[in-house]
Amino acid sequence: MIEPYILKQLEEIVNKVDLSVIPYEKGNSLRIKHMVIRKSKHGFLVYDCKEHRQLASLYSKTGAVAYAHSQIHKTGREREIIDLDNTIAKHHVDSLFFKHTLENSSSDVTREVAEHRLDISLAKTKAVKSKLMHYILI
Repeated sequence: MIEPYILKQLEEIVNKVDLSVIPYEKGNSLRIKHMVIRKSKHGFLVYDCKEHRQLASLYSKTGAVAYAHSQIHKTGREREIIDLDNTIAKHHVDSLFFKHTLENSSSDVTREVAEHRLDISLAKTKAVKSKLMHYILI
């Protein structure tokens, strides 16, 4: 059984949250308020349904959600989010290259270098995604 004090605190937290900015899936798209995010061949497209136009094309879903969130709250960080998304794209492609090198190289030195560079790319991708998540949650 939940204590009345804890229940009251939980109710206050839930009442503070603006439910309209919580992302939800509808069909083949992700919707946040009046923004729609759709997957394409080259990444994710962000549309504004109020203005009936495409706002951006981003590589990662995290970047697309951060961009839509920035547009909704008018934070002015769209350029920074696009730059971070481009960083994710670069390091993701690098990691694919290094994985391929690890699988197909016959040289021990080449494999070791590729392994280290793969670790660096994965760490940088994780750090940038963390930064984008920070933009989503603020």
